[in-house]
Amino acid sequence: MNQQEFFLKVLNVLEELHIPYMISGSVGSMLYGEPRMTNDIDIVIELETAKVKELLGRFDEEQYYYPSLDFVEESVRRKDQFNIIHIESGSKVDIIIKKTTEFAEVEFSRKKQVPFTEDFEAFTASPEDIILSKMAFYHLGSSEKHIKDIVSMLIISGDQIDRDYLTEWIDRFGYREIWEIIRDKLSQLSPPGTPCAK
Repeated sequence: MNQQEFFLKVLNVLEELHIPYMISGSVGSMLYGEPRMTNDIDIVIELETAKVKELLGRFDEEQYYYPSLDFVEESVRRKDQFNIIHIESGSKVDIIIKKTTEFAEVEFSRKKQVPFTEDFEAFTASPEDIILSKMAFYHLGSSEKHIKDIVSMLIISGDQIDRDYLTEWIDRFGYREIWEIIRDKLSQLSPPGTPCAK
């Protein structure tokens, strides 16, 4: 099983168990921007403790590593996260339990279904919400990869971006300075005719 097959297995299990989900993080940004190397995928889910055992039971312990049932149930109660690792490939799925903040509720309600492979469409966070989450990670750690991912999304999928929604949450989160960094990078890299950041 390669990395893509592993990611697809997890997504299919979530759909089979009717567990609402959306892809976020770097893989989410790649669906709207340029692909790059990554060994994991972030998936935000709505999960009840009653379904934890059934979810984990879909993954053979000889092929996959994941925390104990008690740990995962506690992660669900705390709105935290856990991971599932495909042992042979080392690929990892970070399962993030959806929080109950205003933004988390809005973000989850705006998820979209987009092509993940030629034969499978998956739910992903909207491009605006992926940008906002990338800005949050940059705010915490200043990793340039997040800026690069955002710029790539704006160049490739700029015409899909709801600028009013994005601007509203940038101001609410206090990310205007980060946005200026992104605008500067975008102005240097975007080809003529590309919808540019405002």
